[in-house]
Amino acid sequence: MDDSRGLHSVRRVHIAPLGYEHDRILLPATRYDADLLYLLGPTTPSSSSPDYHDDLVARLVETGIEVERVDVDLQDIYDVLGRTTTLVARHGDDEVLVNVSSGTALAAVGTTIACMTTHATAYTVEPETNAHDVHREPRTTGVANVESLPDYPIESPTRPQIAVMDYLAKQAEKGYTVRKRDLIEFAENADLRFMVDPPTTNRQSKYRRLQSAVVDPLTEKGYLDVRSAGRRKLVSLTDIGHSVYVAFEHKLKFG
Repeated sequence: MDDSRGLHSVRRVHIAPLGYEHDRILLPATRYDADLLYLLGPTTPSSSSPDYHDDLVARLVETGIEVERVDVDLQDIYDVLGRTTTLVARHGDDEVLVNVSSGTALAAVGTTIACMTTHATAYTVEPETNAHDVHREPRTTGVANVESLPDYPIESPTRPQIAVMDYLAKQAEKGYTVRKRDLIEFAENADLRFMVDPPTTNRQSKYRRLQSAVVDPLTEKGYLDVRSAGRRKLVSLTDIGHSVYVAFEHKLKFG
């Protein structure tokens, strides 16, 4: 008898923002034998939700594709980016394809960047025809061609930097202010490599390590705000820093 323990069956996972589309989501998923399709977008029905979305989901399910709706603001690049990268990371051993042409323009940017930072492959779908009133019928019908986008790598914060950003975000949620001294203590307790390897007991050395590994690079990118309060240095995430943290926090869980 064959021992199949340890074997992994690779799944074909598709991710698609759910805009005013039908065929541009349905046909690539069925044509390329998707096992699972994540539909990104609002999960709460509203008066503006087109009727053909229900038909889309029904037809996907009829073909044997598992469908999961994921609540995402398609007008928020970082929400799209964060949700997409997290889903891709969840399927680290699977083949992941991302439809970057089925949602809003901002969703296209977010999903494209997500593919640049993960192992997912982005693709665009060229429609055969274009409709007009998207509330009455889909914007497009049929699929003329499906093309993969070139993969351009993009740099994300390092895992230790994301860990510090995570700490700052959670402390801010509690209403706490964070000093550099607090960040040093957190880095030591979390065994972040830049702080503990090699070990040091020198206080100034710890501040220099924090500054060079985290504070300086993230401040230069506009992710951190450092301000003086008397003799203390208070550190917080900027708005864009928080958005970047949301986009890449999956690295803390999935590596």
